[in-house]
Amino acid sequence: MVLYGLSAGGMETYHVAAVNRRVSGIIGMTFLDQRSRQVRVQTAFDPVTGFLGARVMALLARTPLRRLRLPMRLVSKMRTLVNDKAAKRACYADKTSAGNSASIAFLDSYLNYEPVTEPGDFDVCPVLLTQPAADRWTPLHLSEPFLARITKAPVRTVLLENAGHYPLEQPGLDQLVEAAAGFVAEVAR
Repeated sequence: MVLYGLSAGGMETYHVAAVNRRVSGIIGMTFLDQRSRQVRVQTAFDPVTGFLGARVMALLARTPLRRLRLPMRLVSKMRTLVNDKAAKRACYADKTSAGNSASIAFLDSYLNYEPVTEPGDFDVCPVLLTQPAADRWTPLHLSEPFLARITKAPVRTVLLENAGHYPLEQPGLDQLVEAAAGFVAEVAR
């Protein structure tokens, strides 16, 4: 079984593979360690939200406010989700995308998650980072520190030319399909 994760789903594939060791490969778009101050500050709505957000969510998650839902566009850089203006409007209108909201309890669990397996101990399967080269939300330098710590499994990076965070643009979209298909064929042997 090969897992694919778009956006924050990239790191989710890592966490799933660490628990379900029957995974033969993971393909992800971002591998962001939310324990990193740099990651939090650079991916949040603004630096103040990034600096204080995890601590505030942890405190509020212990109160009845834990069920309160916050629009994702107010806590993260949804404005950089896609580089095309028409696609961005569509994403904001979509309640399953940039128009979504999340509970304080969920945001706390996301921002303060402790991995089951630290990257230095991860030996489950190969990892492929499919990094959009024109990603204004989660640039390559934010995934590199986490992936560099994975030393017991092969890690490879493919840059998707001209692609934004959601890689809709060409040739990045075709490069994503080609890299993913090649990786799946390779790990399925």
